Amino acid sequence: MKKIFLVGLISLFLSGCDKTVSDEVVSDKMFIGDWKCNYIDYKSIWDGNNFGEYKIDEKFEVLVTFKYENNSLYSKITNKDEWTKRSLVEEYNNKTIQDEDGFLKMKVTKSLKKVSDDKFITTDECEFTSKDEEYDSYNRKFKNEITCTRIR
Repeated sequence: MKKIFLVGLISLFLSGCDKTVSDEVVSDKMFIGDWKCNYIDYKSIWDGNNFGEYKIDEKFEVLVTFKYENNSLYSKITNKDEWTKRSLVEEYNNKTIQDEDGFLKMKVTKSLKKVSDDKFITTDECEFTSKDEEYDSYNRKFKNEITCTRIR
């Protein structure tokens, strides 16, 4: 009897009973419902050589509703009439996009973190830097963090 118990315990340990939320596959369907979303906008100032620490620029809260129809996710701010088609999973794909033109370099990172079935966080980070030091006053760095909690 002790051997069976020991084998069962070892099997449970080896199978990994410590599944975390971050191991789960996130799909647009998990967002269906009503959410309270707290937005925090940050900005960083260019000091002539580097960007400084982020400082809070603005904070606000909105209520958002998500629905899933015809294999697509739609969102609507509660006091607005219009539904917007979007895929949070595709939009916040945890990748960085870098681009440049003759004047500016651009770097954008968007990420989505599922904290639990009732909470998620999206983050946008954007950095624009001039290729010419003469125009470095155009250098900008922004961050937007949205924490949404499901409304019961």
